[in-house]
Amino acid sequence: MAVNTSPWLRAVFSGFLILSAPIALADETEKTEHETLDYRVELSGLEQQPEIESSARQILVTFQRLNDPPVSRFLLARRVEQDRKRLVELLKSRGHFDGEVVGELTGESPPLEVRFQVSPHSLYRLSPPALRIEPAAARFLPPTWKTLQLNEDDPAESARIIQAGNALIQAAQEQGFPKAKMASRRVIREPEIHRITVRYHLETGPRVQLGDVVLNVNGNGSVDSAFLKRRVPWNRGVIYHPKRLEETRLAFSGTGLFSVVRPRLAEKPDQRGLWPVEVELTERKHRTWRAGGGFSTDRGMEVNGGWEHRNYHGAGERLRTEAKIGMSTLTLSGTFDIPDYAQRGQMLKFSGKLDKATEEAYENIALELGAGLVRQVFAPGGEGSLTLTYRLSQVRELSTDIENDYSALSMPLALTLDRSNDPLDATQGWRFFTEIAPNMAVTGSSVSFLRFTNKASRYYTWPDQPRLVLAGRAEIDTTLGADQEQIPVDSRLYAGGGASLRGYGQQMAGPLDATGKPLGGRSLLAFGAEARYRLTDTIGVVGFVDAGRADSGIVPGKGLDLLYGTGTGIRYQTAVGPLRLDVATPLKKRAGDVDAPWQLYMSIGQAF
Repeated sequence: MAVNTSPWLRAVFSGFLILSAPIALADETEKTEHETLDYRVELSGLEQQPEIESSARQILVTFQRLNDPPVSRFLLARRVEQDRKRLVELLKSRGHFDGEVVGELTGESPPLEVRFQVSPHSLYRLSPPALRIEPAAARFLPPTWKTLQLNEDDPAESARIIQAGNALIQAAQEQGFPKAKMASRRVIREPEIHRITVRYHLETGPRVQLGDVVLNVNGNGSVDSAFLKRRVPWNRGVIYHPKRLEETRLAFSGTGLFSVVRPRLAEKPDQRGLWPVEVELTERKHRTWRAGGGFSTDRGMEVNGGWEHRNYHGAGERLRTEAKIGMSTLTLSGTFDIPDYAQRGQMLKFSGKLDKATEEAYENIALELGAGLVRQVFAPGGEGSLTLTYRLSQVRELSTDIENDYSALSMPLALTLDRSNDPLDATQGWRFFTEIAPNMAVTGSSVSFLRFTNKASRYYTWPDQPRLVLAGRAEIDTTLGADQEQIPVDSRLYAGGGASLRGYGQQMAGPLDATGKPLGGRSLLAFGAEARYRLTDTIGVVGFVDAGRADSGIVPGKGLDLLYGTGTGIRYQTAVGPLRLDVATPLKKRAGDVDAPWQLYMSIGQAF
């Protein structure tokens, strides 16, 4: 019997189906999203190949995504097949070219069983390799196969074969062939004897001698091109080596005048057959204003600011001025540096400083003028300097209330080695500084003496905890040629404060008079250790222990009762370095309320 429905009823029914379809689809989608196929994985056949088994577990998706199972048996089967192919390629890369892998997926309901049965079969070994060099007359001396770690009877591992080819290209480039390339690399397999023969075909291209340096400067062009070309650390006609381009980059970036330095070899030689080196340069701003500050309970608030011009006369001359104002100090200083003075890598440096200070041990006002040579040594990060300095000062020793005028010449000879990875927040490497400074009296109230200063620090990132950095420092200083009372009080050695021994007041970790005023010393011994842990990308915590003191003898530590301070701190990472906040307490408080229960220090940069 036929049933006739009215048009409006059919429309209502169709609308209901349309509206209900998304609801049904959403229910099915939610069901699909939540229903997955859990599975277990078994890998067998590699019990005698633990290294291959370890690599397999790292690359197989079925292992890596065990807690993220697929939603269907089809997807899991595809995952198993892809992993089977990966295992076959892994075996070949380790020299098992006949290796076989069977991948199975069994079970009707979760958890399903995934099994990989691996049959490595025989290990292929290397026959003597062969090298064809084109052109045959190329002046290229290839490294030995032993050097390339491609010896006869070695396992025919793909990584070994590829690395040897790359090493051949690198050797050619280092012998003056920058266009060297591997034209072909044939791997001949001999299944009957389980051997692999590798035949390399190396095209060296032309042997290159470097020509002129061509500068492409983006900016206002205020830097003298003759000055830049004098900085190039090689001479025209030298044989190409990749390090020549890196040396050029470092020479130009070391001026501080450019934000971008990109050296490259020209596409073709010039008319003389020499290949120019093109250097793309982008000038940065040459003038900089800077400001900073700090606070500590022993010194109070300090603010500092300065201005710098890094290209004063167009040849990289650097003029730098700085002012520091604190509750106990006022310092005005300036330096003027002339790079590449007389020879490349040597700087002529002029300096001046006016200093007025009220310290725990003295009050002084001093004028200091200096000139010296600074030269790069033991590169990278090495610097040697010889300076002549004249100092005129008026000093009142607070312990005796005696005021004296002094004038003296000093000639410090210093060596600085910096192998750390960051000047303000080092996590790897080390630093070392040593200086011998003869001081020669000019006026009758002054005295001549010899000062030795030695500082070192070490930074180590924990391998399993990259956020944990261990840092340590040590300082040993001594003074010869004068008694303690003869040395001007502002030239004696002091310990205590945020820069040497936290937990003790500024200059207070050393000999004191009957009223608790510091006397300073002729020698100093100081140590420090920190554990720095980065909680987030911007916030870190620090625990530290400091030890040391100044002493009146010339040998630090001989019969010395060291003082110890400990504390904790917070670091907040900023664009200019970590903001440091440390709280420290003395572990050996002395009688007479000499030492405060705690000290607070705040500044930019790590303590060392």
